[in-house]
Amino acid sequence: MNKFLKKASVFALLLTAAVCIMFGSPVPAHASSSADFEIKIVHTNDIHARITQSKEVIGMARLKTIIDAWTSGADLDLVLDSGDLFHGQPIATVVQGESVAKTVKACGYDAVTAGNHDWSYGKDRLKELCDMAGVDMLCGNVKTTSGKPFFDTPYNIREVKKNGKTLKVGMFGVIDPSLYTKTTPANVSGLTFTPSAAYAKKAVQELKQQGCNVIIALSHTYAPDRLAAQVDDVDLWLCGHEHLNIDTTVTTPDGDKAYLAESGFYLSGASLIQLDCTFDEAGQLTVLPSRTYKTCDDSASYPEDSQVSALLAQIQEEQKSIMEQQVGSTPEALDGDWYQLRIGETNLGRVVTDAYLLTTGADVAFENAGGIRASIQKGTVTYKDIIGVSPYGNYVVTKKLSGKALKDILEHSLDIQVESKKAYDAKDDSAWPENSGSYLQVGGLTAVYDLPKPSGKRIRSIKIQGNVLQENKMYTVAANNYAAESDDYPQLADAEEAGEFNACDEVLVKYFQTEGAVAQSLKNPAMIPYDGSDTDE
Repeated sequence: MNKFLKKASVFALLLTAAVCIMFGSPVPAHASSSADFEIKIVHTNDIHARITQSKEVIGMARLKTIIDAWTSGADLDLVLDSGDLFHGQPIATVVQGESVAKTVKACGYDAVTAGNHDWSYGKDRLKELCDMAGVDMLCGNVKTTSGKPFFDTPYNIREVKKNGKTLKVGMFGVIDPSLYTKTTPANVSGLTFTPSAAYAKKAVQELKQQGCNVIIALSHTYAPDRLAAQVDDVDLWLCGHEHLNIDTTVTTPDGDKAYLAESGFYLSGASLIQLDCTFDEAGQLTVLPSRTYKTCDDSASYPEDSQVSALLAQIQEEQKSIMEQQVGSTPEALDGDWYQLRIGETNLGRVVTDAYLLTTGADVAFENAGGIRASIQKGTVTYKDIIGVSPYGNYVVTKKLSGKALKDILEHSLDIQVESKKAYDAKDDSAWPENSGSYLQVGGLTAVYDLPKPSGKRIRSIKIQGNVLQENKMYTVAANNYAAESDDYPQLADAEEAGEFNACDEVLVKYFQTEGAVAQSLKNPAMIPYDGSDTDE
């Protein structure tokens, strides 16, 4: 039976209730106690390679100072992450995650679990990154087709002795099996993701058999509360994937409580968790959790760790030479001008959307004008050029939409184009619509449009791969994850994701490395203004 609160002393229960009333928290915010053992944990999740400090990101150099300050004097200290760690920013993608692995090691992380984006460099590279980082990858429900665990270390077990007493802490990790389809199939080829609750129950029993009296779970799942509510005897769930700040408890099947924490995303915050562990005279253990959430603003009072800062500077210096490496070429200049992207189709817009089509096999691709940030000159194309075009660390997703929804989306995009063109023609920068960056560059279809027509009636014809669009047919649409959630296109935002793929910059690199791909994109305009003829061919 779980120890959280249920076996707590009357004093601890009253303290918990008082703090909950005062602060609205399900657990006390660091109630000091005369616990036999004090475990201090720093938890992160969904960092997505945001390792350098910015206005909204703590950064690894400041995080290391926070870690050292928080864990000082603890009987046991742990630094843990719940997935989507190694992938997501150019500083990571140009070296396939190595930069993140180095800073993770410098910060002293102990264990992580796998997020869906951690597979983006392939399953074997993920293992290599964990070795570089010096961390245990706890993700025991990932199996090979023969049924063997894919990762080498299913559990991380720590033992601490004090005043004649022994505390044994066991950790396991689990990924949501539905996330198997959220990465390029080749990245997880030969693997299966088994049901998470069943694995978690098995892991708990095995850790208890090995004498663990405190159990911590790392999870990267949808609805972590639903998972935790199915599993007894886990004292602490450290969660990831939903990009939320979670601080709650759930009731488990035996009627006990389990505590859950999730720490936002993009290293905009980190959880400082304390587990006060106390044995009564009969040897029964009470585990009382408490948590403080450190935001990026909170971190401003912490200096950057000098060693991690020096490491990051070294990484950035080393990457200068990588940025100059050639990834391909273009037979003509590719137009990424801020203005031109918002008033019509550009050849760079076609290259970007065609790259999404190549990677995903989708029928149609969209890229918001604001997602393209630079032009590319004729000739050699370097990593630096690619990062200039796509600097945000967005990734490509696919969704299923009806033909009618596609037509409605294009009509609204033309509405934005009309308003943007008015500002452009007037040479009035103050007149640009706020949503001008939502105008869509398009791939995979050919649409004839007539701008002078009224709103909603500008599209004259649409063909997808040479076939006339059918309003009732479902089509697969690729876009970057930001555009896919745009308020301007609720048809797209409300549709469920069908797949997740690599970062946009990686997808572009692959496209430029594909012989003849760029030249072909230049021949195939998607959005064609009506020329007044009787045919839309």
